[in-house]
Amino acid sequence: MPITAPGSDWDVHGCISSAGYSWCDILGKCIRAWEQSCDYPQNCLSWFDGCNTCSLVEGEEGMTLGICTEMYCFAQETPYCSVPKPEVSIEPWLTDPPVVNPFIGGHR
Repeated sequence: MPITAPGSDWDVHGCISSAGYSWCDILGKCIRAWEQSCDYPQNCLSWFDGCNTCSLVEGEEGMTLGICTEMYCFAQETPYCSVPKPEVSIEPWLTDPPVVNPFIGGHR
């Protein structure tokens, strides 16, 4: 049986399992499970998986893919969040508009 040097156990994606790395399809990179989870980001509305753009839907087990484009790509790019969730509410009916009194002027 041949002796292999530590760190020479690369998989097909280039992840070194003896160093604790495994491939994450969602993020498109090698990760250590105790340092980073292999999940879609919670603050993302739309995800680019390297070829297609998909909506993200919050489910019982976290974020899951919703509707996706069905493109054929010759090369896989790096996945990323293409549309992050806004920090503030974008629904105008949730905030009260300012009231202007024409006799006094100013706002509420």
